[in-house]
Amino acid sequence: MKARRIRMAMNSLSIHSPNRFRLIAAVALFFLASGSLIPLAQSVNTPPSINAQACAYDGDLHRLIIKGDGFQTDSTVQIVGQAGEAAHGRTKIKNSRKIIITDIADSDLKLGVDVTVTNPGGNASPTVRLIFDSSTDHMLTGGDVQTIIAQAVAQAQASGLRATVAVVDTEANVLGVFRMNGAPADTLIGVGKHCPQPSDCGLEGLRVPSGFAAISKAGTGAFLSSQGHAFTTRTASFIVQEHFPPGVSFTSGGPLFGVQFSQLPCGDINPVLPLGLSADPGGVPLYKNGIRAGGIGIEGDGRYSLDADPRDDDQPVEELVAVAGSRGFEAPAAIRGDQIIVNGIRFPFVNTALPAQLQVQDFAQLRGSVDPGFPIRAALPSQFHAVTVDGVQGQVSDRFFPPQSSRGLTANEVQLLLLQAARQAFITRGAIRVPEGSAAQVNIAVVDVDGIVLGIFSTPDAAIFGFDVCVQKARTAAFLSRATSAAELQAAEHGKFVKYLDAATRDGVKLDGSVAFSDRAAGFLSRPFFPDGIDETDNGPFSKRIDQFSPFNDGLQLDLVKTALGLVLNGQPQTSCTAIRGLENGLQIFPGSVPLYKNGRLVGAIGVSGDGVDQDDLIAAMGSSGFEAPDGVRSDRVFVRGVRLPYVKFPRQPNR
Repeated sequence: MKARRIRMAMNSLSIHSPNRFRLIAAVALFFLASGSLIPLAQSVNTPPSINAQACAYDGDLHRLIIKGDGFQTDSTVQIVGQAGEAAHGRTKIKNSRKIIITDIADSDLKLGVDVTVTNPGGNASPTVRLIFDSSTDHMLTGGDVQTIIAQAVAQAQASGLRATVAVVDTEANVLGVFRMNGAPADTLIGVGKHCPQPSDCGLEGLRVPSGFAAISKAGTGAFLSSQGHAFTTRTASFIVQEHFPPGVSFTSGGPLFGVQFSQLPCGDINPVLPLGLSADPGGVPLYKNGIRAGGIGIEGDGRYSLDADPRDDDQPVEELVAVAGSRGFEAPAAIRGDQIIVNGIRFPFVNTALPAQLQVQDFAQLRGSVDPGFPIRAALPSQFHAVTVDGVQGQVSDRFFPPQSSRGLTANEVQLLLLQAARQAFITRGAIRVPEGSAAQVNIAVVDVDGIVLGIFSTPDAAIFGFDVCVQKARTAAFLSRATSAAELQAAEHGKFVKYLDAATRDGVKLDGSVAFSDRAAGFLSRPFFPDGIDETDNGPFSKRIDQFSPFNDGLQLDLVKTALGLVLNGQPQTSCTAIRGLENGLQIFPGSVPLYKNGRLVGAIGVSGDGVDQDDLIAAMGSSGFEAPDGVRSDRVFVRGVRLPYVKFPRQPNR
């Protein structure tokens, strides 16, 4: 049958020239390539590409299946693991979209390999990181937790610090909190900003249990990390302040400005960190066998703050103790935050090297006690599981997938929005991920006009912090764009937020449904300088003045959640962080969401978080295709103090 098809193809040619024989050969190759209708002969000028999400591993046959596009008959494949070039058998080029690598070990793939395909002409694909592992030997055991704590305690004793140590797993389930004898019971939040009235101080000057601070630090190390990047609380401090980099005047706010008020314990999406994400050095991620496994957090100096001046190379003992505790569970050197460069600026990781190993006591002999509320235990099973939807691979939680319908969007439309965004992510170059050229890994949420979550879809290696944040972003766009926004702000908590509404009104910002607000626009209005990056200007209408501002007191975002957060910290559980419907896990004020419209009517919003804020904007905007805001109502049609508000901003060269 195959030969018959070839003869038919050859007989159909009517070209009488020497080129006919070349064309016949090409047609024969087209059909003979493993019985596939996909041609192998392509221009040597066409670079190949790898679709990491479509690749697979057959553990029974030990075969790695690489899928992508532009592969050629003599393409070569480089597979590099942590120990160097990975051993394997034959390389079978099946067709232009499929390569099979035989006899490759499971152990190489579960630790992660970097794969590059190079065509005969020298054009190479972007390198992608592939990890396939169904085992649990990268999950922390109870014994691991005891070892990590004991190592931290040994260093704390040697350094003269009496500390509280917390260890969490990848999803910030607390695996143990240990308080050394004499460790401070509580810690003071803030950077020391003066407040004219205590009610205007935000969280500045608030005392909280040291265990809460340690848990938030540990969770930050876990949540801000993935297989493509490993961040610490010092990294977080670098990207949440009013300038980026901190301390450099006339620069815009940090790319994740406002992210600290996510994962809050009063929220409804991922309420796991007592104080939200932390910017206080002393929290680092943990990796086991090269796979992200959790985080460790240390609190002992009595101050829960941030690194206001990265240039001073401070080396707090809390950070030293956290690094010592991570011995044997360190982040791979190649993906540490100090290997990430954004806008020409290198992120920090920690300011101290791994100290000399100390003699470590048996856990039972440590001087201190385990917090009875957080006993030692092993990592818990993940709430996420892998799915493939219409050929798109990702991970989901059964709480928010499959999608559901609302009065404005059908379940099929929600799925379409999620998958459009995910497909864009797979062709978009991540901003904070190695190796360079890797696809952006993001969390994607769709909400209705009332902020009800209709679906969440995450790409396979999306950092978990974005699971909560993508919903915050979507809800922010939906809330500010709906007709009742001003009235709801005015009524909430007996008029507590009227001052922000009045400031917006004075600036001509309408919260009556006539403007489609993205989260980039919301963030622009929430900076202590307006416009962002221009020092010595007044604050935006949703922010505090710079003399009062700090990441612990940033304006409307914090004030909306302050009451509920305070109740939770005092032992009174809450089901929502705010008094406003549709903002149950709080407001978010950095880019990555757009509102959704059908026939000119607001029906919801899509939010994206994970791998660079401009990338988040791009993926959200492409995800919204077919549901875009009418041009005439977008926030970039609005001027405030003579300055045009933004809507979205895309990377200059986004594709991989």
